[in-house]
Amino acid sequence: MPDLDKLVKLSGAFGVSLDELVHGQAADTAPAPEPAPLPAMPAPAQKKGVGTGQKIAALVLFLCGLMVFIAFLFLGGGLASLAFAAPFWLCAVICAACPQNAGLWCGWAVYFCAALYLRLATGISWSLVLLTFRYDPAWNYTRLAIAWAELLVILVLLAVTVLRFRRLPLATGRTTLIALAAGWLGFLLARAVGAFIFDSFFRFTGVVRLLGLLYNLFGFAQLGALAVLLCFSARYIHSLRHK
Repeated sequence: MPDLDKLVKLSGAFGVSLDELVHGQAADTAPAPEPAPLPAMPAPAQKKGVGTGQKIAALVLFLCGLMVFIAFLFLGGGLASLAFAAPFWLCAVICAACPQNAGLWCGWAVYFCAALYLRLATGISWSLVLLTFRYDPAWNYTRLAIAWAELLVILVLLAVTVLRFRRLPLATGRTTLIALAAGWLGFLLARAVGAFIFDSFFRFTGVVRLLGLLYNLFGFAQLGALAVLLCFSARYIHSLRHK
């Protein structure tokens, strides 16, 4: 095959392959596969700490509480001085420890301190609003106004708390629904039992200060439970609507 020998010699002389020499184009060669890129490693989540502003606020609140405590102590307040300094110190701890929602938790802390003082020192609570339409002027309308103000504060705190946490996802299964129903049932039963104990033992006897304190703390615990149940109920409804 003389022609083939000539073609081989020509391809060697010009440095091309036989396919290029005969067909005029390079042979299709499969490109080398590129190495698969390595999966990107997720960056470690940065733990968000308390900001500098909150730390400064915590220090200022602590110092304010210390000044209030010393001032009332010199005025003869004794241990009662702690009651006036407690809101500042509680808010200082919250600002130093909570990177999120510090303002909301401070609002709850201040409310609980003020409400506890009102109950123990004056006997005023939001429940006085239930007597609005048969309130005797001899009972002092200022007390009724304070009760309405407390109720308004409670409603605002509950509304802000629910709005803040209602968008958090929550499972919408049967177990969650049963847990919510059990929570509301337990809340209503606890209120009924507490009211029975109050009517049976506290109202018709001389209320010992410690027992009164325990009952008021029980009332605050009920308010906290109500806030939690409202938040979880709002989260459940929100999750159902965006399922």
